[in-house]
Parts: sequence; structure tokens; C-alpha cells
Amino acid sequence: MSQRTIEASIEIDRPLHEVVAFVDNCDNDPLWQSSVWETVQLDEGKPAKGTRYHVKQKFLGRIIDQYWEVVERSADGTFWRAKTVAGPFAMDVTMRFEPTQGGTRVTRTMHLDVGRFFKLPASLIATIAEREVRADFETLKLLLERGR
Repeated sequence: MSQRTIEASIEIDRPLHEVVAFVDNCDNDPLWQSSVWETVQLDEGKPAKGTRYHVKQKFLGRIIDQYWEVVERSADGTFWRAKTVAGPFAMDVTMRFEPTQGGTRVTRTMHLDVGRFFKLPASLIATIAEREVRADFETLKLLLERGR
């Protein structure tokens, strides 16, 4: 089976609105997501349901072009769900931002289906992806808590 679910969460000592604003700005993606080289928002305006993105990234030594669409989003941006609409493998990702006593809890849940794209066991790919997501969250925390 090639479908896997990955979930990671981190608490960031910054106000909710600052964390949401930073993550919403796709120009920041390469700053905190190690595999992302570039993210381009294909539609004008603030992120909303229907907003599309092109993401160029490197994973396991391969350059990947993925096209994403936001399929759900709360008005304040504290929850959104996006899925790939084109690319080498299917992904469905949710992000939740919740206020805490000390700042903001960010939780990412990824459902991915790598199929036969990598010719490696899906469990190994999921382990690598999970490690990457956790490291990216640590980077996000450092960037935001240091004030960039």
C-alpha cells in the first residue's frame, strides 16, 4: 500500500495572527520548508478556497513540480486544506493554527500516495517525509521566534 498519513505539531511563541500571516505568504515557503525551491500563487488576492499554487521542490534527489488547490479554508486562515491537482503523486494537506497560552500551536496533517514514483517502499518515503516536516516546523519556530 502506498498511502500514508503524516502528522506533526509544534508550539510557536508568537501570536496566532503573526504565524498565520507568515505561513500564508507563499514567498516564505523556501525559508522554512527545506524541500521547497519556489512557490508561486497562480491567482491574485489573499489565499482562499480555490486559490491555486505551483510548487517546485526537491525530494529524494528529484525535482518535482506540483500544482495545488485550496479546497477548504476558514475566513481567518486558522484552518485550511489543500490537495495536489497535478504532479507525480497525490497529496492532501491540512494546516491548523490554534491559540495557546504561550503562542500558537501549528498542526500539519498530510495524506500522501506516492504510488510507484520513487521505486522505494512507501513506508520509507513516509518516514523521510515525516522527518522533513518535523525539521521544517523547527525551522518555522526559529524564524518566527527570532523575528526573522
